[in-house]
Amino acid sequence: MTWAGQVDEFRATRRAVANAKLETFKRECWRLALLARRGVVEKAAAVDLLWELAIGHALVRSMGEERVTAILSEAFADSDFRPLAAEVA
Repeated sequence: MTWAGQVDEFRATRRAVANAKLETFKRECWRLALLARRGVVEKAAAVDLLWELAIGHALVRSMGEERVTAILSEAFADSDFRPLAAEVA
């Protein structure tokens, strides 16, 4: 394999891993948002965790704060309408 071929293959691998991280992040945003809507988890705690993960996995650095915030905002829109399960009497 040539050096240029190796560079192309490594670039493809980096993109695949980055895309997998992004897709997993989006899926987990929607999953936790659903759980927040059901009162299983607290919205603020879920968003904090997801933000921490986005920083830790370089999503904020690679995509920017605005894009990560947009993903979170879309998933968690209207997720505050139910109380936490522990607060339901």
